[in-house]
Amino acid sequence: MSTVVVTGATGTLGREVVTRLLARQHRTLLLTQQASPSTPHGVEAVFGDLASGRGVREAVAGVDAIIHCATSVERVQQVDVEGTRALLQAAYASGSPHIVYISIVGVDRTAYFYYQGKYETELLIEQGPLPWTVVRATQLHPFVLQIIRSLGADTLPEVPVPAGVRFQSIDVGEVADRLVSFMEQGPAGHAPDMGGPQVLTVEEMTEAYLRIQGKKATVSARALPGDRFDAFKSGINLAPEHAVGAVTWEAFLRHL
Repeated sequence: MSTVVVTGATGTLGREVVTRLLARQHRTLLLTQQASPSTPHGVEAVFGDLASGRGVREAVAGVDAIIHCATSVERVQQVDVEGTRALLQAAYASGSPHIVYISIVGVDRTAYFYYQGKYETELLIEQGPLPWTVVRATQLHPFVLQIIRSLGADTLPEVPVPAGVRFQSIDVGEVADRLVSFMEQGPAGHAPDMGGPQVLTVEEMTEAYLRIQGKKATVSARALPGDRFDAFKSGINLAPEHAVGAVTWEAFLRHL
């Protein structure tokens, strides 16, 4: 049994990581900024603020490993980059725990600001003082679902989707399994990428969502304004040679 701190433990991926750590009987600590957080049975809350560094050294003292899932698109420099810098310094001062970091396929091949922040974070870990593992995954199924819903799939009779965008989305639980497995195995450096079982256009994914939800809307591929989807149009988010996921997009949708 290891003592493991999970950052971002209340997020989509972090919750699944915590569930698996508990199932495998690891002592599981949840890093949180809240004074009295609600935690799952068997999980211990420890105070720590990555953005400011407050409490982080005390939170990681004596732990065997850190599974680092915390991230913020809006505050990537403060949370991901500077937060990881503080985490590495604090953990090194308290021992030498193994840090397992979840990153994203393609972060080293785009000018998209959030991905640049994730890549900078990878470099900090790689060049830092702790034994480390970095796992890059393609987009999680819930992330793509969030995008599709944000485009009006639940409300509009015609859903506009960005032309030329493809995803290779992957099951959250499968990524959580991989992170916990690497934590148990020990430092692996840059692990092989993880991709979902299919490469699909956003049109195909939206149409599947509408069909399974029993909605009559149509899908229209358009050139949407802004740079939100540029990274996905380029294909750098895909890893077809690492299609290790088993849960398909439609299987995910049928269990909503």
